Amino acid sequence: MQYPFTDEQLALADMVGDFMEREVAPVAAEIDRRPDPKDCYPAELINKASKLGIRTLAVPEEWGGAGADTTTKALCLWRGGQTEIGVIKCLSQCWKISTAIAKRGTEAQKEKWLKMFVEDDDCVGSFLMTEPDYGSDNLYRQPGAHLGLKTSGVQDGDYWVINGAKRFTSLTSWAKILIVFVRTDPKADLQQGTTCFLVSGDQEGVTHGRVHDKMGYRLYPNAEVFFDNVRIHKDDILGELNRGYHVQATIFRGSAELAACNTGLARGIFNFCNQHVKDRIQGGVPIIEHPTVQHMMAEMLMNIEVAEQFMWRICWGVENDETFNSRFTRYGKVFSDQMALKTIALATDILGGIGIMKDNPVEKMIRDLLTFLHGDGTDSLTLLRAAQTLDEPV
Repeated sequence: MQYPFTDEQLALADMVGDFMEREVAPVAAEIDRRPDPKDCYPAELINKASKLGIRTLAVPEEWGGAGADTTTKALCLWRGGQTEIGVIKCLSQCWKISTAIAKRGTEAQKEKWLKMFVEDDDCVGSFLMTEPDYGSDNLYRQPGAHLGLKTSGVQDGDYWVINGAKRFTSLTSWAKILIVFVRTDPKADLQQGTTCFLVSGDQEGVTHGRVHDKMGYRLYPNAEVFFDNVRIHKDDILGELNRGYHVQATIFRGSAELAACNTGLARGIFNFCNQHVKDRIQGGVPIIEHPTVQHMMAEMLMNIEVAEQFMWRICWGVENDETFNSRFTRYGKVFSDQMALKTIALATDILGGIGIMKDNPVEKMIRDLLTFLHGDGTDSLTLLRAAQTLDEPV
């Protein structure tokens, strides 16, 4: 791999890869096929991963974690995604939650929330932004106080009273830490009138709705949650009042998460295809000897490697380039989505009927890739958001 990873980064990635292959691969297909999506959350696997330090990978060292940087997180996610994306994405969600608290939280909040997160092997978190009527448009800068999320927060002394509904939110039904985006100034535009609150998953007034029945990513469940006069103390505001989008920017700017998910899955598909073309005999020879198959395999690998190299460039820029622009993160998401679609097209051509059989791991990888193409906003909205930064320096 043409990137100067440290020995420590490679060792962590090897640990993640070994865990995924040893513990997750043997049971992933069975969990994925469970008809009730509520039964697909891999609680036991998250607990095992936590005991190895994977769940707390991004927690600063002074709080008991490994203090992993952007490149390390992307490398571990990429490596794990080659085996099974749902479990490693649950763990990546934990990295985002702990990063948000570590970077935007007060010392008191770290003592309360981060300490609890580290000590509880079953603790996962959830970001709650998407609502029944407001999704990708929450990420697009557009003027108008009437636009965007409607979950409301009204101040009552030292408390804020939250009412509203969220849906499609990841791990919400199991999350012990909710980071909730709330409209606290109904007269301001979304980016100037939204606040992040730290909310306990079992807080009075928080109720959970259905777990969504998805095509793929079933080991990374999404669900509905409702807030009915939920009272949250002002000390549990994460970041500043009406500056919730600064918290979102802290996480998004420093992330190559979706690119790592897509390239990891695509690598997993390529690895399977690479063995298949050597084993499968057609026309009296292994099909890798057919020029058409050679061409498709080369094209698949080219697309994957270009997406991977741009992903590592994003990671380097986040950590080392003061002029780094968030549009690179958006490009990484959209480009890897497009790469994923091309990988699926090539793989199904190479594998033929084998590729869509449920006893073949590629069938699940294809469903997983297709399911999360809208992650962190649809591609069309993501490119529109990138267009809003075209005049900003690189």
